[in-house]
Amino acid sequence: MSNPQNATPGWYPTPDGGQQYWDGNQWLSLPNPSSNEQPTRTPRVSRKRLAISGLAVLIVLVIAGGSWKISHDSGVREQQEAAQAAQDARETADRLEAQRIADIQAEQEEKDGAARAGRALSVIGIESSVKQMAEGHVEKGLVDGPIIDVTCSPVSGGSTDDLTETTTVFECFAANEDNGDGTMSGYKYNATMNWTTGSYTYGLGAP
Repeated sequence: MSNPQNATPGWYPTPDGGQQYWDGNQWLSLPNPSSNEQPTRTPRVSRKRLAISGLAVLIVLVIAGGSWKISHDSGVREQQEAAQAAQDARETADRLEAQRIADIQAEQEEKDGAARAGRALSVIGIESSVKQMAEGHVEKGLVDGPIIDVTCSPVSGGSTDDLTETTTVFECFAANEDNGDGTMSGYKYNATMNWTTGSYTYGLGAP
C-alpha cells in the first residue's frame, strides 16, 4: 500500500478487502473496524513533557549532589575540628607536663642550694671547733700559739657542693705565725663530717 499524501486520518480499504487505519503520517496495524473495537492511537509523549521530566530529574540530581557535598564538607570540617582539638589537647598536656617538670627541677635546685649552704655553715662550725681544740693545745703546751686562724678543706677530691657525698674528710690548718710573704706557719688538724647524721669528729694531725 502506498502512503497517501495529505490524506486525513481514517480507515482506508486494502487490496485484500480489509481496512487499515491512516493516522496522517503512517499506517497503523489496528483491528478491523468491523470487530466493534474502537481504534486507539499509540500515545505520544510530547517533547515538552519529556523536557520538563528531564529538567525535574536534573534538578533532583543537582539537589542530591548539593546535599552530598554539604554533608561531605560538614564531615570533613568535623574531622578537621576534632583533629585540631586533639592537637590542642596534646599541646596543653605537653605544656603542663613541661611546667610540672620545671617546677620539680626548681624545687630540687632550691633544696640543693639550701643543702649546700647548710654544708658551708657546717664547715664554719668545724673550723671553729678545731680552733678551740688548737687553743686548748696551746694552753697545754702541745703547740705554739697564738692560733691566728683555722681553715678546713676537703681532701681526696672531696667537695661540699657534691651532695651525693655522705661523708667528707677535711684537712684543717691552724695558723700560728704570719711569715710576712703571704704564707703562714702552723699545725695540721683533721676532721670527718657525716652529712647523714650531721655530726663530725676532729683531732690533731693530718687526716
